[in-house]
Amino acid sequence: MEQTWRDMMMVHWRADPNKLARHVPNKLQLDLFDGHAYVSAVLFAVDPFRLRGMPAVRGMRRFWQLNLRTYVRCGATPGVYFLRLDTSRAWPAQLGRLTYALPFERAEMAVLEDREHLAVGVVSRTGDKASLSVGFRRAGHRMPWYEPMEGSLDAWLLNRYTLFATAFGVVVETRVVHKPWVVQPAEARVGDARMLAPYGCEEMAFACAAETRTARIGLPHPARHPTHSPDSRSLAR
Repeated sequence: MEQTWRDMMMVHWRADPNKLARHVPNKLQLDLFDGHAYVSAVLFAVDPFRLRGMPAVRGMRRFWQLNLRTYVRCGATPGVYFLRLDTSRAWPAQLGRLTYALPFERAEMAVLEDREHLAVGVVSRTGDKASLSVGFRRAGHRMPWYEPMEGSLDAWLLNRYTLFATAFGVVVETRVVHKPWVVQPAEARVGDARMLAPYGCEEMAFACAAETRTARIGLPHPARHPTHSPDSRSLAR
């Protein structure tokens, strides 16, 4: 499929590796940077959504998605593991669960935005009623846009193009292709954070805005890399 991600904002927290590891399948290894685990909340509007080579799907031209993710390795391959994905539309949630084995849920989402500010409130429709509210302030013309420098925390968090999930006990991977990220610092204020509680989130590291990107998302297949390897530990610094 192909998706265009607009109005993207991200906030990143350091997290307790011991608490976070409980939510990562045993066949994946939690990745660390300078000894720290990280959890990120990524908010964006999908507009449009299409199957490759086809017109945009009616009724899915613009919807909001919030994903809560952490960072893992399968063998020597770095990637992303989604702790949860909440979306304002039912269709994407169903497609994500059935096709990609991803933990999509339909959620109640309220998003307010103007030129510099964006605020989101999310309440899950699942039994846990997890919730999160975050307000962002974009830097606008006050700060330059930049491509994360190799070896930096920004690059470690953002430059990952493999999604890992498990289906019937098997690790599957999905490749995502898009242009390199270009980002800008942002301010974030977190209100209700019950959605973060299970994952041991501690100090906020930083927040950023990202330029619009069109991503090509392949089909999942069994991970080709060994589950355990002497080289599977984090290579970051």
